[in-house]
Amino acid sequence: MKKKIAFILGLSFLFVCLPRAADASALTFRFFGGGTYLRGGDLNDGMKGWTDYWKANYQIMGYPTQAGSFNPLHYGYEFGGDIIVHLTSRFGIAVGAEYVVAKKTSTLTFQSPSETINWTIVGKPSAIPVKVSLFYILPLGNGAAVSLHAGAGYYSAKARLESSTRADEHTDYLVDSSAKGVGYHAGLGLELRLFPKVYLLVEGAGRYAVLSGFEGSVTMHPEGGWKGKLYYWGASKSYLERYNYIDLTIGAPEGVIFVREAKVDYSGFSLRGGFVIRL
Repeated sequence: MKKKIAFILGLSFLFVCLPRAADASALTFRFFGGGTYLRGGDLNDGMKGWTDYWKANYQIMGYPTQAGSFNPLHYGYEFGGDIIVHLTSRFGIAVGAEYVVAKKTSTLTFQSPSETINWTIVGKPSAIPVKVSLFYILPLGNGAAVSLHAGAGYYSAKARLESSTRADEHTDYLVDSSAKGVGYHAGLGLELRLFPKVYLLVEGAGRYAVLSGFEGSVTMHPEGGWKGKLYYWGASKSYLERYNYIDLTIGAPEGVIFVREAKVDYSGFSLRGGFVIRL
């Protein structure tokens, strides 16, 4: 909580100071987009646990033929921008925002002599970080430059899970949760001049953001739904089998090996391109 308050106060201070600095300094606008890689954290581990659990259960229930496997969630896309106020010719302070999202679907098929069931699980984490960054611009000559930046961001994040079973009946299970927290980022870019004030941007960036405290709701068809928190826990199906799960429940699961609030890991890296406009 102290980190969040300090970050908000610092961001407010910059918003007050930036307009004054802009009166005497040049402005730069950055716009970018590209592909991203997310680690996923408990979201991946929990979805794999549910996949292993249902594979074992359908085997016991008389579905000996199984196809498909769990596909971990990692790849997605992002886009965003920054406004840089140049304090000197090489240093600047920026405020910006991004939208980061990834999605992955895993489908398994369970078949008995009389029936085929298709079970699907979908994970979709997304986040909007509002960022404050320190930039360093190193001219290379011929209109090219290298840009380095680092800073922190306040994340408004979502974690979405959906499970569907299709056979004689159709069941949908949707988890929609959200949380907020602080993350950190850094990047290295190459700027190539296209026009007097317009540059092509190619950049690699990394971020660290592990968020917890997700709250939201479950929608279950046709039974209804409930509200609660997103938990991650481990439980044994038998003496030899143990699975880790993620789900949104009204209270913390009881009678388990361990339980804690789920941590969704938005940490990763991005490769992106865009444009830089210097005024």
